[in-house]
Amino acid sequence: MARVKLTKNLVDELQPPAKGQAFVWDTEVRGLAVRLTSAGGKAWIAQMIVRGGKERRMTIGHCSKVPLDRARQEARKLIANADLGRDVAQERAEAKQVKPDANPTIAEFSERWLDEVVARRNRASTLKLRRLLVKNHITPHVGEVRLSDLTRKQVEDLHHAVSQKYPVAANRAVSTLSAILATAMRWGLLDRNAALNVHRNSEEGRERYLTPDEIKALAQALDASPAQDSADVVRLLLLTGARVGEVLAMRWEQLNLEAGVWTKPAATTKQNKMHRVPLSPPAVALLTKRKQSMGKPPPPRASKLDHAPQIGNPWVFPGDGKAGHMTTIRVFWSALCKRAGIAEARIHDLRHTFASLLVSSGESLPVVGALLGHTQAKTTSRYAHLLDDPLRAAAARVGEIATEAKL
Repeated sequence: MARVKLTKNLVDELQPPAKGQAFVWDTEVRGLAVRLTSAGGKAWIAQMIVRGGKERRMTIGHCSKVPLDRARQEARKLIANADLGRDVAQERAEAKQVKPDANPTIAEFSERWLDEVVARRNRASTLKLRRLLVKNHITPHVGEVRLSDLTRKQVEDLHHAVSQKYPVAANRAVSTLSAILATAMRWGLLDRNAALNVHRNSEEGRERYLTPDEIKALAQALDASPAQDSADVVRLLLLTGARVGEVLAMRWEQLNLEAGVWTKPAATTKQNKMHRVPLSPPAVALLTKRKQSMGKPPPPRASKLDHAPQIGNPWVFPGDGKAGHMTTIRVFWSALCKRAGIAEARIHDLRHTFASLLVSSGESLPVVGALLGHTQAKTTSRYAHLLDDPLRAAAARVGEIATEAKL
């Protein structure tokens, strides 16, 4: 495949292939090319890798109708969208299947959105949450309303009604409805989104960090537990700051224990982006021990919640269900906290604890954000107040030096 810096004159002079088609790729925007056909056609195309590793090629337009600078601009947008997890080609294919004169109810279109959009692009846990929001809040209030008839007032009334008991769920319901309407617009069924810019309830982030004493008590309870598979999940959560779903779905092929690196695939992360993180020596030691135990029978004291290791099993934490790996440790976590005397702690608080330990020890917020896989700085900024202690200690050291120097 030829690769040159495309110019208008060069494109005009390109000759068609003897048969089939040929491509001339741009060096300025990698992924942009001119497609030449034996019939003399010339069109801009963009090539990208979408979620799941699939290669897509999309036609931007005919070279005679779309200027080169506009083609580069559109190619950059398409490639950027692919990097963010979108599959624009699939979206266009879906849009062609929609009848332009259709005007389904919100309930009807919501089900289609769940099956054709959310189920294809999101994790099972996200699909489950969206279904609950649609079933419990959206359908009861506006389910019978036709797409084109939905008004801003009806969306605000929905938000107000749900807010009486579930203020946070009311926010999520409006956000979900907005996503549904955005899909309807993309498919040519609507020209406006009635759920945009609807006032939301204020939300206070829940901050719960395990204290050093609680961490010690947790460690003792983990060592005493008969369910060591689940115990290892908790240990890894605290050692890596990962989300529980990421650890439960961990595969051996994602791990390079010699280099101490865990590469999380996009399909398992909340941001739908690959996340490569270093593993601490204790985390490597834990995983190495688990790998060495593959194929060995479980010890006599093993809990029925544990699973006998199997040679060649791809999962670090194999399970008996359809997923092939463990999918939850909620019951175990509840019993563990009770045994350790830890109150009002969620599994996700282990992630917050990981971050708080890093920040309190003096690590910068960008480093913490990188380890947690945050894509936006504002997400990590919730831990900014924890910097006070190391900053105070640093200021105190300066004060001591100044005092010794009799300033």
